[in-house]
Amino acid sequence: MSRIYDNKPLHNLPVISVNTPSKWDPKKYSSGDGVIFEGVIKGRSRFSITDNSHSKFRYHILHIEVLKAHKRQFESNGREIEPNFSETHKVRTGYLNSSYKVEPKGQSDKLSTAQVKDIVCHRDLIDITSPRLPGGCSDCLSFWLEENETEKIELEEGDTVRVKTSGNGPFIYSIARMEAEARTKGNFAGGENVGSSWTDKIMGMKSSQPTDTNQAEGVDEDEWDD
Repeated sequence: MSRIYDNKPLHNLPVISVNTPSKWDPKKYSSGDGVIFEGVIKGRSRFSITDNSHSKFRYHILHIEVLKAHKRQFESNGREIEPNFSETHKVRTGYLNSSYKVEPKGQSDKLSTAQVKDIVCHRDLIDITSPRLPGGCSDCLSFWLEENETEKIELEEGDTVRVKTSGNGPFIYSIARMEAEARTKGNFAGGENVGSSWTDKIMGMKSSQPTDTNQAEGVDEDEWDD
């Protein structure tokens, strides 16, 4: 059952004011392709950043325990494609789902939490967020979500979320809260708005694809869990 949307828990967080000695420019942390991951929100903070031009920027910081992560992947034309979740995959060889063979897919794009940390963490941003890390979550990483984006999605501590970063930094490009029944399927490419349904998209793609039972097919399985 869907929860009634209410972002009061986010806006009731105390605002932490931070002054920076230089111009605030998140784009300087966003080079590279970025990562996509699943994780659990362990804590939240709210920041107001004021730079040397007296411009203000407001963010909600999500302190997340990363569970599974991969590199974001793009074609040469810039279109995002799904990561390579596994070095191998099963291909159906029989007509009644009775036999399979394993074929190589190339090197997996899977990342460890330590690798995600090396990619997205920047010392000057860690200095801002680390004092607010929740107790008992030393492995949590802090990700930045613009305050206006919190109007589009309900987020609470304990929620499992799927996140894309904007390049190799901690700024969130898109985020989706995962319902329990939707945690086994998802389309990881595309540019959905915050809060859009990953499961709806992949099911829509499947329904639009013709079925040919005379051809060998890839197995319909959740490779994210490999």
